Amino acid sequence: MKNTTVRLPKILIINGPSEYFFHIPMGTFGICDYLSRKNIEARLLNLALYDKDDLKEKLDYSIRNFRPTHIGIIFHWQETAEGAIWTAEQIKSRNESIKVVCGGFAAGYFGENLLKRCNHLDFIIEGDPEKPLEDLLRGEDVSAIPNLIYRGNTGIRSNDVSYFIDAETLSDISFCKVGYLYDHDLYLRAVENKLGFPLFIGRGCVFDCHYCGGSSKAFGIHSARNKPVVRSIESVISDLEHLKNHTKKIYICYENDRLYLKRLLRAIRKKKELVKTFQLNYGAWNLFDQEFLELYRDVFAIGQESKPLFEISPEVFDDHARRRIKGRKIFSIANLRKNLCLAEHFLGDCARFSIFFSRYHDAIGTYNDLRNEIAGIFRLEHELFCEKIVNAQVFYDHLSTDVASSYWEKYVEKPRDVDTLVSAIRRIKTHETASFTFNNLCVYIPEALSEKDILKCELLIHILKVLKREFRELFHVLFTCLDESVIGLIESIIVEKYVTRSWNIFDALDHCQLLDYLKTELTKRQISNHIPFLSDLINFSKKKIHMLQKRKACNERVSNAKAQIESLFSVSGRARLSQSS
Repeated sequence: MKNTTVRLPKILIINGPSEYFFHIPMGTFGICDYLSRKNIEARLLNLALYDKDDLKEKLDYSIRNFRPTHIGIIFHWQETAEGAIWTAEQIKSRNESIKVVCGGFAAGYFGENLLKRCNHLDFIIEGDPEKPLEDLLRGEDVSAIPNLIYRGNTGIRSNDVSYFIDAETLSDISFCKVGYLYDHDLYLRAVENKLGFPLFIGRGCVFDCHYCGGSSKAFGIHSARNKPVVRSIESVISDLEHLKNHTKKIYICYENDRLYLKRLLRAIRKKKELVKTFQLNYGAWNLFDQEFLELYRDVFAIGQESKPLFEISPEVFDDHARRRIKGRKIFSIANLRKNLCLAEHFLGDCARFSIFFSRYHDAIGTYNDLRNEIAGIFRLEHELFCEKIVNAQVFYDHLSTDVASSYWEKYVEKPRDVDTLVSAIRRIKTHETASFTFNNLCVYIPEALSEKDILKCELLIHILKVLKREFRELFHVLFTCLDESVIGLIESIIVEKYVTRSWNIFDALDHCQLLDYLKTELTKRQISNHIPFLSDLINFSKKKIHMLQKRKACNERVSNAKAQIESLFSVSGRARLSQSS
């Protein structure tokens, strides 16, 4: 008789390898729990945790150990693109019979194009994946599975996106059972070294930031979702009760409704076993009010050794420009400064604040616009220092735009072609885009900016960052004495000394030479006559450079000497072993 045993469905969900992005999308643990409650085995493998040389071995072991009938591949944010494609190729090269299904924001956005471009994928799930994945694993007719994109007899077919998870189902499953993940201890250590384990609150967004792939409009594009769905307070509390056995650091970046979060904090306050158990790092959309800060102080662990982090993202300095790119419910920079003082009043120096600005935006269209942004952002950092708000740090990086964002849809040629994304990522990694390093996927630069304008802006920012980082005293004294005139001072040096140079200034900026140029420019403008100590401070800063160079050279000599001694002992040891044998 023939063996008619039918294998039960099992899925291994894989987060692909990445050089710098190891996070698993928050919903993935929930998918595993949802399927397990439906008596379908699910496990999770995070290849981003391992060294490059170990990837194939880890993949082979997981497949051999778990023996899945299906592989799920995460293609969520832009950082997962190359890893997702690599993983699909590896799976099919090992076993063509394993069905490979891909999901996530980016997978849903590219949809049919991704299936056309990647023959190693069998299915795409667009939007909420829970029920479609269950139906697929149970062997339901693919033409009847909602949200599914697949290869039919007549080509690629896309079913209607008609499944949306409801609040009751979302609240019934857990999003923190780390036991589904292979080597989950490695993952917990990795997230604890960053912001902590992300606490899943809900899906969807009420905000419409133009650059964000998780905005209200973007959710409509990649997931067909037109409103958020949120878990019950009780279900989040249940996750916290489970998490306390695994980690003490968590992260929330979901603020559609501050009143909901206040209710959550009040519910935590009633649970004695949870109070002061976790350190919460918090990503905020809005400014903080007194009640929120009081609840935070009562509920979460704060202290001198490990300070929790609050993230605030005004993105642009100009208040009118911010309204254009972020829409409703924006705050002013003046109110942000007041709010930092309020937060410091309640939390003292037991918390940190990161304030994020970015470039380039379509609300900042000309060189003068961008120059004003640069001046305002660096002056803000100086003023916070003068006001002794020392736990606030300002960041100014390139804009991180996502697929499905308004910027991506509007300014990218062939936005729905996955090759557009992969090519952009590779250009950034190989530094083909510009002489300076793009540290995010920047897809938009205003047309009004010439190449020379961009270079001047980038050099201005680069030099100000060098002064702030390496010569902090000089940075603050310059702004105190010259205010925004320091921007014109540095601009003159850029135009006269740097713009026409043929080599990459960003990789080889001579700090001593920069200080000499500053001193010359101050003398030329007769500023040194009125503020004579600036020249002395520049000389002092140069001495700091020479001292650091001497210390570095000394440390290198010591390291080399140690290496030579260790080598000698190693050689003599091998000789003795050889003689004894």
